[in-house]
Amino acid sequence: MNILASNDDGYQCEGIIRLVSALRAEGHRVLMVSPDRERSGASHSMSLAAGYIDIKEIAADTWICGGTPVDCIIAVLSGGIKFRADAVVSGINAGCNLGTDIIFSGTAAAAREGALQGIPSIAFSLAGSPEYFWDAAALWSALHFDKLIKFWNEEIFINVNIPNTKKLPDEPLITFPSRRHYIDDIDIKRLETGWNRINFNNMRPETAHESGSDHDAVSQNAVSVSLVYIHPVVKAL
Repeated sequence: MNILASNDDGYQCEGIIRLVSALRAEGHRVLMVSPDRERSGASHSMSLAAGYIDIKEIAADTWICGGTPVDCIIAVLSGGIKFRADAVVSGINAGCNLGTDIIFSGTAAAAREGALQGIPSIAFSLAGSPEYFWDAAALWSALHFDKLIKFWNEEIFINVNIPNTKKLPDEPLITFPSRRHYIDDIDIKRLETGWNRINFNNMRPETAHESGSDHDAVSQNAVSVSLVYIHPVVKAL
């Protein structure tokens, strides 16, 4: 299968390097197009104001992009880089993308953009914190890729959260996105220029413990698979 891979942690992140390597080892052709620097929290932003993005091939089937994760996907699917993608993968992200994280995540947005363009798309994230067990997560993702892609339909992208452990369960749990509330710890400093600088010291999420949610699955060291609707939903009054 021809797979387009991107992320929001940048092209030097171990997550995408190990994922691409594992997928290639399974016989897939993988084109990696990744931001040239970390773009965490970029969500579904595009470089519209600039009117252009710069891209550069640094190795065979490996490109870096001066834009956002969504720019990387558009660069290929719109024909800027000649490649016929059968599927899109994003990640593996350094850290979880659970519940409300999906709104902010560039990792999720890259997969959403692929799905919006009619391509089966999966976002992979590794829950927890360093030391990350990248090899275990990448191997699980590659070995289960064919099974995961079968969950896809034209209305969704697939959001996978993998617990940070060397020994992963074979079967994932199908979950729904949890509700997360963020408590931001900030301080404000007055600069000599007259500007004020807000420092984000810590973002601590509080998560509702709902049975069957992605957070619930990962907290039990299970792999969470959520099918995330790609279109805005309006709830009738």
